[in-house]
Amino acid sequence: MDLSLAAKIKTLQLYLDCLPDSLPFPSAEGATYEFQNFTLNEDWVKDVGEEGAVNRELEVRLGSRAKGPIILKERGPGISALANVFEQYLSKYPASVILEKWLSDMIISAQSAYESAKVQVSCVAY
Repeated sequence: MDLSLAAKIKTLQLYLDCLPDSLPFPSAEGATYEFQNFTLNEDWVKDVGEEGAVNRELEVRLGSRAKGPIILKERGPGISALANVFEQYLSKYPASVILEKWLSDMIISAQSAYESAKVQVSCVAY
């Protein structure tokens, strides 16, 4: 993985770890985002390959990014683990245009969360 991709993943990790307090933590019923135990649907892997299956799984878990940045709905370990997903699969597929696009789009989505909350990135461990 080249340094610019690694830097983007670190940036996303920082943004996700420190999302604004205006975003709630997951409810007792469960998290919207569960990226800690990210797995791929084996049927999707067979149909479209592993890289394509990652793309599909991101669409299922995050929604479409076709109409602008994804609006993040919560903060916490479930969404923070997304950076690890990018690190894992961009290490395997460093030339993946689709995964790099997802990474860039998720950085923009996280930045939008800060802009909406009118706060700067500020980390406090939770």
